This record gives sequence, structure tokens and C-alpha cells, in this order.
Amino acid sequence: MSMATSGVTGEGAVGKGAAPSAVSMAVLGVEGAMLCAALFVVALGRRPHAEPWEPGGALLFSPLLFLLLLFAATVLTVAYVLPAVALAHWTARQLTGRTAWWWIPPACSPWVLPGLAVPSWHLAALGLYAAVLAPALAVHHTVVRADEGRPVQPCAAILTWGTLAVLCVLVGGGIVVAG
Repeated sequence: MSMATSGVTGEGAVGKGAAPSAVSMAVLGVEGAMLCAALFVVALGRRPHAEPWEPGGALLFSPLLFLLLLFAATVLTVAYVLPAVALAHWTARQLTGRTAWWWIPPACSPWVLPGLAVPSWHLAALGLYAAVLAPALAVHHTVVRADEGRPVQPCAAILTWGTLAVLCVLVGGGIVVAG
């Protein structure tokens, strides 16, 4: 079964679970929300004399930020994560006859190699690689489970635990900044 048919159990019957692209976008969305939460806490800490209403002003930009995160997650999923997982699975089948998770990190590397040619882009290339490695591994896990006929992790669970993690960052960071 290929990545395009993951979650499909038979003719016209769709199995319970999530498509690989949805899993990637969910993980990237959680990563983006974690980054935004961390940046929000850092911004609060850098403004010691902020008005009490100013943090609420950031909530006005939340819908725009959500659309930006959704767009970025879609672009990264289509242009980076899914091709990297497809490359890893194809290479693994050609060389060993089966897929394994350890083929994912090297397959994510070719997309950042051009960034390593320019010294000032090293940190950005490393950050991009680190950002897409978790979704690529989650997609691999989803595809392997679907190919084996096992239940696939739904995106709702990823988003629920991710939301809890973001709230922990906000509350914990707020406590540290306020204290």
C-alpha cells in the first residue's frame, strides 16, 4: 500500500485514522503553535512595563497567525515532508526490501543541503531540518501502521496533546516571567 492509499481498507471503505498529509500538518501546526507560545512568553518577559491589556492584543492577531501557520504547514508538508518520506521508503525498499524509521533522517537531508552551502544559512537550514523531522517520522509511522492494517493515530489526538503542551508553555512561561 502506498502513501496515497494509507487508511483505505478496501473498495470504497475508508479505515479509521488520518491521512499522512493530515498527520504532517497536525504535527507542524503543533510545532508552530509551540514556537508562537514561546515567542509570546519571551516578548512578555522583555517588556517589564507593559500595560495589562497589551498581551490580549496578541489575541487579535491569532486568526491571521493561524492562517499563516496553516499555510506554512501545507507548504512544508507538500514540498518537504511527503517527498522525503516517499524517498526514504523507496530507497529502503530498493536497498533492503523493507522500510524502517532510520531511513527518514537521511532522506530529509537533501532539502537542506543547498542551505548549508551559504554559511549565514546554516542555522536556518538546521532549524528547518529539525522542524520537519518530527512530522516526517509521524508520517512514516502512519504509513507503516496503515500498511500493516493497524489503526492509525487520528489527528485529533495529536492536536489535543499539542494544545495541552502549548498551554503548559504559556502558563509555565507566564509564571516564570511574572515571578
